[in-house]
Amino acid sequence: MQVSATANVWLRAAPDAPPDRQVLVGDPFEVDETRDGWVFGRALKDGYAGCILEAAVMPVITPTHWVSVRSTWGYAAPDIKSAPVIDLHMSARLEVVSETETWLEAKQAGGSIFVPKSQAKPWDDRAINPVAVARQFLGVPYVWAGNTGFGLDCSGLVQVAYQACGWACAADSQDQKDMAGKVPETVVSGDLIFWKDHVALETGDGTLIHANAHHMAVTEEPRHVVMSRIAATETGPVTARLRPVRQDLG
Repeated sequence: MQVSATANVWLRAAPDAPPDRQVLVGDPFEVDETRDGWVFGRALKDGYAGCILEAAVMPVITPTHWVSVRSTWGYAAPDIKSAPVIDLHMSARLEVVSETETWLEAKQAGGSIFVPKSQAKPWDDRAINPVAVARQFLGVPYVWAGNTGFGLDCSGLVQVAYQACGWACAADSQDQKDMAGKVPETVVSGDLIFWKDHVALETGDGTLIHANAHHMAVTEEPRHVVMSRIAATETGPVTARLRPVRQDLG
């Protein structure tokens, strides 16, 4: 059975386990089992398996739009003075049922939310450059397993940057390293560089963008500075590079 997330919720290996990833509003989830207030299965956007709170799911939606800004809110009514009822983040999926010149009405558990029209785009109207997307997250706090504008980790940043461009992308750095692509001979914008348990995006300008625990934030730094600093830690030297091949986001 398929459901969709009605909130931004942590995906865990078990109910008492720490977070492994974050499922965003509207993300599809394949349910294998429901037990003790949890649904067990996998996030269909990337295949990541685990469990999420049963209270955080709703009947599956058909996305018509995606949130195209780093973070925004869904409101109780199409009025800026109405109550903001749910935080929304880039790549969240919306099934829009009506719209005005300035607002989108989207399905939500038990009713609707209203989203500023300027902050979501039609499903097929995608960003072009993952590096430009990643730069929108500069300064966002580093949060292990995070996928939102409130906080994300290294692989979460890569995933949201590529998904905003309509590309399928794995959820963690080890799986991202194994995605379809080729080893680049020269550096171009959007290439991925990997270390043991870490990943960064090449900008093509001599810098790297990455969510990192050194700064506890998303930063853009000279490539040689990052490589030297990480090589001096237990993480060690670069282990791989990848130029992903596009596979469309489902």
